[in-house]
Amino acid sequence: MGILALLAERSSHGYQLKADFEARTGGVWKVNVGQVYTTLERLRADGLVEPGTDADEGTSATKANDRRPWHITRDGKEALEAWFDDASIEPVPGREEFLVKVLLAVSRSPREALAVIDRQRTELYGLVQAERATRRRSAPDLPTDLMAELVAARHEADLRWLDRCEEAISTPPTEGPRT
Repeated sequence: MGILALLAERSSHGYQLKADFEARTGGVWKVNVGQVYTTLERLRADGLVEPGTDADEGTSATKANDRRPWHITRDGKEALEAWFDDASIEPVPGREEFLVKVLLAVSRSPREALAVIDRQRTELYGLVQAERATRRRSAPDLPTDLMAELVAARHEADLRWLDRCEEAISTPPTEGPRT
């Protein structure tokens, strides 16, 4: 859908789509140009994009397959609008390794779980500090700033979750009312 959004703005070739996508995502999501072309072919098969011709670029030379412009189709525009209209909420967090590691460590032993949490917390604090330093050195750029804010918010949420895990592990369960 990211490729469709870029093509809705202007026709582009694969290398330009790669560069534009990376710029729009604040440089956080790197894209393999081969994946861009594979995606373009899949979108073409679905009728959402179509390749252009040399006349589209105003040249008479024959373009190599990787430099031909791509255009969004009417169906592509409709699919893109439907995508923008749909909320993107995932009810379950992604299968991130650190989440799995903490959850599995909890079942092994409290001491081991706390050690895993400590290591994870130390790493997250280091990432947050490095991100802040990078942001101070970089030129203002809205996509980069928004992506950095998202990354920072997620790290902060992860840190709060680790604090909650530590609290739950360190606090003995209270007994319910006796009957």
